[in-house]
Amino acid sequence: MSEISDNITLCDLKCITGEDYRYYITPDGKKYYSTTTVINWDKREFFKEWRKNNPNKSKNILNRGTAVHEMAEEYCKNGICPSSEDKTINEMYSNLTSMIDTLDEIVGVEIPLYSDTLELAGRTDCVGILNGELCIIDFKTSQKIKPEKWLTEYWCQATAYAIMWQERTGIPVPKIAIMMVSEDGKKKFFTRNSMEFVPLLKDKIDRFKEESGSI
Repeated sequence: MSEISDNITLCDLKCITGEDYRYYITPDGKKYYSTTTVINWDKREFFKEWRKNNPNKSKNILNRGTAVHEMAEEYCKNGICPSSEDKTINEMYSNLTSMIDTLDEIVGVEIPLYSDTLELAGRTDCVGILNGELCIIDFKTSQKIKPEKWLTEYWCQATAYAIMWQERTGIPVPKIAIMMVSEDGKKKFFTRNSMEFVPLLKDKIDRFKEESGSI
């Protein structure tokens, strides 16, 4: 169980991972694909081919991203400032925590969520209070800061988590945000309205169901 506050407790979800997919099993036994699996479905072959052609680069990017996420989670939970032998990871982590520190409050991190309406599940990096408003926050690492027009999948992911949070807790989430740090030492804090990308999210879910069927 994940205790978010005195009034909110969310159940952990069992995760099953395959080569091209991940799904979760809800407390009542329903199987829902992960948010990232569904949202990135139409790009799965591209990513698979890129990883095949760039195995070392792919591994390094994954390892650095995982390390920064784990360090940020520890910082959010316990206020501990871990360090790595990798100077780039330390710099990315420092840039990320500098944005985390601008939040009014951290409500929770790595929160398991699912939606019977969307038939999706996943874990959101962070739920926090930003300028007095509840906000879903995603931590993203990259080689370089991406232009906002390339963040469509990220926004759809955060939108899905906002919907899941409201469904599970009854509390609406007005804002979604992306905290992005890059290997070249830069950072960017993007924010949007949580309902702005609902139509696009629905299109991605519908397309996924048409092409893949159910679990």
